[in-house]
Amino acid sequence: MMPFRSSSGARVLVGRAPLVRRLERLAGGLRGGHGDGLVLAGEPGIGKTALLTRLVARARDTTVLATSGLAAETALPFAALGDLLRPLLARLPELPGPQADALGAALTLRRPQSPPEPYALCMATLTLLTAEAERRPVLVVVDDAGWIDHPSLAALLFTARRIENDAVAVVFAARDPVPAEVTAAGLPELRLAGLDREAAAELLAAVRPGRVATPVAAELQAATGGNPLALTELCAVLTDDQLAGLVALPDPLPLGAGLRDAFAARLAPLPSATRTALLTVALSASHDPGTLTAALDRLGVRPAAVTASDLPDHPLLRAAVRHAAPPAERRRVYDALAATATGEARAWYRAAELTGVDEHAAADLAAAAQDMRARSGFAAAARTMHRAAELTGDPVVRVRRLVAAAADAQMCGRLPEASGWLGEALPAAGDPVLRADVALAYGWVLTRCGAPGTAQQVLVHAAQEVMTADPHRSAALCCAAVNPALTAGRVRAAVDHAERAIALLTEAGLTGASAPARVLLAEALVVRGRIGEGRRLLDAEAGFLDRLDPLRDAEELAMVGLTRLWLGRPVAARALLSRVADATRRAGALGPLSRALVFAAMVRQVTGDWLLGYAEADEALRLARELRDVPTTGLALVVLARYEAAQGRPDDADAHLAEAARIATPTGVHGLTVFHGAAQGLRHLIAGEAAEAVACLEAVRDFTDRSGAANPLLSWWEPDLVAAYRMAGDPDRARAQLDELDRRSPPPGVQAVALGLRAELSGDPVAAEPWFRQAMSRYAENPHPFARARTTLGYAEVLVRHGAHDQARPLLAEALATFRRLGAEPFCVRTGKVAGERHGPDPASLLSRLTPRELQVARAVADGLSNPEAAAALFLSRKTVETHLSSAYRKLGLRSRTQLVRYLADPRVLPDSRSA
Repeated sequence: MMPFRSSSGARVLVGRAPLVRRLERLAGGLRGGHGDGLVLAGEPGIGKTALLTRLVARARDTTVLATSGLAAETALPFAALGDLLRPLLARLPELPGPQADALGAALTLRRPQSPPEPYALCMATLTLLTAEAERRPVLVVVDDAGWIDHPSLAALLFTARRIENDAVAVVFAARDPVPAEVTAAGLPELRLAGLDREAAAELLAAVRPGRVATPVAAELQAATGGNPLALTELCAVLTDDQLAGLVALPDPLPLGAGLRDAFAARLAPLPSATRTALLTVALSASHDPGTLTAALDRLGVRPAAVTASDLPDHPLLRAAVRHAAPPAERRRVYDALAATATGEARAWYRAAELTGVDEHAAADLAAAAQDMRARSGFAAAARTMHRAAELTGDPVVRVRRLVAAAADAQMCGRLPEASGWLGEALPAAGDPVLRADVALAYGWVLTRCGAPGTAQQVLVHAAQEVMTADPHRSAALCCAAVNPALTAGRVRAAVDHAERAIALLTEAGLTGASAPARVLLAEALVVRGRIGEGRRLLDAEAGFLDRLDPLRDAEELAMVGLTRLWLGRPVAARALLSRVADATRRAGALGPLSRALVFAAMVRQVTGDWLLGYAEADEALRLARELRDVPTTGLALVVLARYEAAQGRPDDADAHLAEAARIATPTGVHGLTVFHGAAQGLRHLIAGEAAEAVACLEAVRDFTDRSGAANPLLSWWEPDLVAAYRMAGDPDRARAQLDELDRRSPPPGVQAVALGLRAELSGDPVAAEPWFRQAMSRYAENPHPFARARTTLGYAEVLVRHGAHDQARPLLAEALATFRRLGAEPFCVRTGKVAGERHGPDPASLLSRLTPRELQVARAVADGLSNPEAAAALFLSRKTVETHLSSAYRKLGLRSRTQLVRYLADPRVLPDSRSA
């Protein structure tokens, strides 16, 4: 990795006053103990390095850690991180054991006992930097971030997102297009535009004083778009007469790709030995003097003959040198580097410049990729294995290497790249069995990328191809098609796929292997609305489910947990999802963790633990966005919106619903429709917008008719449609919808809500009371605090309208207590109006003052975790945990962990009555 090199002294920083002020604020905040992350973005040569140079030069009493990316080194995992953290590695023993082991293994300082988890490495980076920040502020500068190896970049981005309360600043400079992972990190971005005419003239005058005529300066500014590097370099290659306007400027000017020609012109006068040395540095993946000296010696160049002044300093020098060198010369230098290198670097040098097939180079690269994978360098392993596949002649081996590369890409969250490689492998797999293996991987990736319909087609086609030759593999493909079908909103097809898998196994005499297929069939049947059948199937496989591991089988168990919710078993669902979330959080398995969290948040809407449910949905959204998991992102947005609608935050709900729609509509994640429409309908219903609520909820009804998603527990849309009809002044349609719901024998929880709605539609207390009593009886067996409180409020409103105020008063008090505990502000207001009273703050509602992150930290600490343990569990720095915990104490009026534990166990206790 190239050490950070400041920009040339000839380059003058002009036209950047706003950017300079922003960096000065960052530096000031750093001195004050406040961290920040920032991205400087723009085209090559736009001035990013000059700004970084200025920032570094003014960093007083600060630990400065700086590096620059190198294209040749992007395939070498942790190269940048190793260079960057080298000054701090003496503190490695101070890290928690798993973090120290992970970082030590990644940097080849320790022998790994097992492949380190990627997020243990990220946490180690965060912990090391924040530990140094307790001694003095830390400034991390990363130039040419697009050329930083992916594992290093991932660790630094992870850190930059979590340092707001630590004296650590991380500043990236990235060329356009900014790498997707940098953009996805959500850091503030300062985009550098070209200099305007006045600033360009000032720069040209500083570089060539008195030589550049005003009209020429204007022409150069227009031709370069004000790119400072282009302007500076043109000053170096144009003659005095051209700059003075005495001789016409070349047409076209050497811009863009032509800039490399300008560099080549500057390189041409250099001695041959210097040019060879420059090319060696440009192509080398190591800047160890010994390694470079050995390579130069093999090339016949004496290092002493090349002085520092012979090596022009320029951010684009490496690209220029490489571009200018003939292919044969590049090959010669790569051979010399390969002869002096070992391991991964040697494999890459040997493969450089190769075209066509080279089995030996491919095998070396494949072996290097395996070593990278063992150190959790998944991005580098993916790129290396893909290069190995490109050089592989054997079609079967090539396909398997593409599949392996895609698996590594999945591990580091590069799903689009994995999808592309698997899409390349599928048609290249000549054998149906091999195609089936590719299809299994491809289907999962396509679904997570937001193409579940395509995934279903790929899997079904592959299953048909091997149905006769390998029924077990065919059944596995049918099973794999169930989730994409549900995600695409094709519930009937999901049932068909699961039933077909069971039939194939039965016909082949493999009934003993059918438990996974039976569980999937149960899940599909429950969504389909065939709840009794699904319950019996799932209960029959209880022994199989008990043997599943919450980490290894996290995806399967998370879906079982959600299915239990849709069976009307929220307590059992919550217990299972908590096991999965705990296991995946400890292991840093963020994909299944994100899904377990969003499913748990859906469960808590029913059980009434709304504050924690919202925090879980918020974390799930953050993780899913980082992983670019389209279906989970969409579902988390909708779950958040449902909470926000019920708590009286319509603007937040609208924003999340709009984003979810933008995700689901173009991608084919149509299974989200039933949840999105129901949340949108509830939002309009609470706002008193009857017509809009009816339109949204009728659209959900139409979708469930088409898709087969007939379980009313999926999103509780049917009772809300009845309420919307009633609000719209159409009781006949409300009763008709209730009759249709009753015809299908809904689960007891939905029956309770339906009975309450019949009470409201009865019109007088005498007719309403039997319905209300039946509803309360159902709620006693199937608790749903929010729904019960709505039913109680609806019946109390009937009583009040007929003058039965005394009878209504205790019911209103009961409903208000529940709404206040849930933070359901619109319903608190409505209840207070019916009662003719104003409601005061609920002691338990103090928790609602906490942000989702503060609540998560408080819960973790109350569960007995130390601050460092909570930081590791929540993927935060220790200082951030301390800050959130202090904020929680302040908002809740607490002074100690003991008080916090007591309060979270019983939040009805008032703050001023708590003992330490």
